[in-house]
Amino acid sequence: MPNASAADAFASTATDCVRGITSGRWTSEQMVRASLERAIAREEDLHAWACLGVEEAMKEARQRDRQTRRGLLHGLPIGIKDLSDTQALPTAYGSPAYAGHRPFMDAACVALARAAGAVILGKTATVEFGATRPCATTNPHNKLHTPGGSSAGSAAAVADGQILLATGTQTGGSIIRPAAFCGAVGFKPTFGALSPAGTKGYSWSLDTVGAFATCVSDVALFFDVLRGRDESTPLSSAGPAPRIGFFPGPFADRADPAAMAVLDQVAARCSRAGAMVRSPGWPGGFELSLDWHRTVSRYEMGRSLLPEQCSAQAGELGPTLLSEIERGRHVDDESYVRAKAASLDLAVAIEALIADHDVLLTLATPGEAPAGLASTGDATFNLSWSLLGLPCLSLPVARGPLGLPLSVQLVGARHGDRQLLEAAHWIERIASLSLNSRNPE
Repeated sequence: MPNASAADAFASTATDCVRGITSGRWTSEQMVRASLERAIAREEDLHAWACLGVEEAMKEARQRDRQTRRGLLHGLPIGIKDLSDTQALPTAYGSPAYAGHRPFMDAACVALARAAGAVILGKTATVEFGATRPCATTNPHNKLHTPGGSSAGSAAAVADGQILLATGTQTGGSIIRPAAFCGAVGFKPTFGALSPAGTKGYSWSLDTVGAFATCVSDVALFFDVLRGRDESTPLSSAGPAPRIGFFPGPFADRADPAAMAVLDQVAARCSRAGAMVRSPGWPGGFELSLDWHRTVSRYEMGRSLLPEQCSAQAGELGPTLLSEIERGRHVDDESYVRAKAASLDLAVAIEALIADHDVLLTLATPGEAPAGLASTGDATFNLSWSLLGLPCLSLPVARGPLGLPLSVQLVGARHGDRQLLEAAHWIERIASLSLNSRNPE
């Protein structure tokens, strides 16, 4: 059994946990065992894992305990979304068509995490290919509600206190939405900031690797690891108040009153704390961005997943996925090129708007996680930013009328990931709410 300090460490930060391992306060083996025990105890209700590498993780933890400090995540157990290849564990991409599949090498994000000393606890559950057919994962705050998708397992496992860090991917809203519904911090970096090598995707213009954590500082640490950095500069604890663009956007009428009220409250709290908060409006054409995203993602899905559609295992694919692939194959080249060109023009206009701000404050989801597991929820407030390739962060700030998390979304400038994280760190201190399901407030 793990000692109390190892189990209690999961109420701390990833940085503190790694520091505790390297100082000898606890061992990686103790932390991994505590994490596994929590994950196994909760799996019947939460279904957050596609597979847990119990023997592999314990063996790797013992190796870390025999080594000198290997990197920024030395000895820390983490989760890997089951879209990323792992040599030591099966990788099914959330699909029965790939059941038992064993890649011969790790994805780039996995290799970088291992190089930094992380211990891979297991593969977190995902929607099939990150696209359709929701997995069995439930919301850690109420198992009758969706955790969101497609990075459902990563968001649920982090929010449930099983692990402090997990990878995710986003093509539409697959990081921000589940982070918001589960009450974790979710970070989608600038498109192209992290290598997608070895991670299954379906839209080469949109697929983005990202991360989940319990706080902004841990997300920043993990982002540095996934960029291959040997050192991580801590976020400022005394930085200036950010310039915030209040951006409800043209789809605000689709949000629940509670979500809009929370967005207003966060803006007001930040203003009282010294931030400059302005409402810049939005450029023309933004209201069409959902259609452009749909055109681009469908066109690319119809070509990226064509091998699966034509394979002998096609009968194992979900009917909705097959329908979407077929629909994507019928999106013509001209429509695709027009959508791409229009999105580039919109990106220029949005960049000009963001230039006068450190961060945009907007909605992450229309409201609390909906009841039922047949859908992963509405991605309306995520698709536009994925289309534009901008960095986004979901920050839990309140509980809604049902007692489930409500989050805001922060959007930064292209390749302004560090500036976004700094602003989010400041806003977190002003407006964030701890939502770990073991210690609800």
